[in-house]
Amino acid sequence: MPDVVVVNDRAFPGGGASKVALQSAIGLARRGHRVTVFAAMGPAAPDLTAAGIDLHLLGQSDLASGGRLRMAAQGLWNSKAAEQLGSVLERMRRGRTIVHIHSWSKALSASVFAAAGRSGHAVIATLHDYGFVCPNAALHDFPTGTACSRTPMSLGCLAADCDARARAHKLWRVARQISLSHVAGASRLLAAAVCVTDYSRRIMQPFVSDRLEMVVVPNPIDVADLGPAAPARSGHFTYVGRFSREKGVLIAAEAAQRAGVPLVLVGDGELRNDVARIAPSATITGWLPAAKVCEAIRASRAVVVPSLWRETQGMVVPEALSAGVPVIAATATAPAAAIEPGVTGLLFENGDAGALAHLFSRLAANDRLVADLGEAAYRNYWQTPATMDRHLDGLEALYERVLSERSKTHRSEARSA
Repeated sequence: MPDVVVVNDRAFPGGGASKVALQSAIGLARRGHRVTVFAAMGPAAPDLTAAGIDLHLLGQSDLASGGRLRMAAQGLWNSKAAEQLGSVLERMRRGRTIVHIHSWSKALSASVFAAAGRSGHAVIATLHDYGFVCPNAALHDFPTGTACSRTPMSLGCLAADCDARARAHKLWRVARQISLSHVAGASRLLAAAVCVTDYSRRIMQPFVSDRLEMVVVPNPIDVADLGPAAPARSGHFTYVGRFSREKGVLIAAEAAQRAGVPLVLVGDGELRNDVARIAPSATITGWLPAAKVCEAIRASRAVVVPSLWRETQGMVVPEALSAGVPVIAATATAPAAAIEPGVTGLLFENGDAGALAHLFSRLAANDRLVADLGEAAYRNYWQTPATMDRHLDGLEALYERVLSERSKTHRSEARSA
């Protein structure tokens, strides 16, 4: 049974990537693996200690806080992280240790890839976003609100003002990408890269080395089987997420207003006033606890996911499907790839509020269609649910295969010598 060193920016579940990293670490520890969590930021989640996990925290801060120049330098190359990770890895078992890197761009930097590579242990990374290939981590042109069609780090990419912030920030992100790809050599040193969906794998595959194996291990979805909801009895549609342009919240608001259907928006963000102006009759709940979000989804006629950007997965879709609630999603996104059009949900052309309004009207007028979509959504999801056990099974199978292949390679090299 291999030892596992989980490398992640945070030792607490501050975001989806950290939540998956730490939940999987706890699950692996409970299965008998010796697990170490190496993180820049604390405090550590109590569940980690309770699971018997060894902790190594750097006591550093998120790059968004602190002095701008100091944090910018840390984001490009965190020397402290590289040095201390190297020390931790020196003590791990040779030939039976996996270094699994999750989030690294918030504090740790690309230096952890270099340190992991120098250790001689097998290194795996989960690609929670598109940051492994794209400077802005989204393969998205934020000023235009459209998916980026440029080859990452090409001349066209470097010249493009595509960042969500200022041009100077794009240049800093390019420097960070150079640190990852050329200084740390991340693509060369990985034994495998884990993608959270086949959709994200297909998007990133053309931009990585042919020798890098891309393996799909779906994230676990923390949902309980409460039985199917009754979406056909509901009269309103629901949006769950941040109120930002790339999430498509303005499209949802405009479409609901055009169709004259009730819309409940669970979340908040910088576009709250715009949403209220566009759809004055919509209900805005603000952010809700997880249990209340589940209730809001189950009370819906359908959940709308109008993302303009691709995303790598999107947790709202499986949460809705598991409840037996249909999903309306924008095309050319990971959420769209997670539904069966006409079976578990409906698709509309990305960015087209009129097309979304048409689907709102269609579902508002057809109880039978809503019921059929919801029943299929519930049935199909629970045939192969994305449980933690399935996630851990996928990780363990990958770990053992990587270690076995490395062992065979080392034996072959020894005989040749």
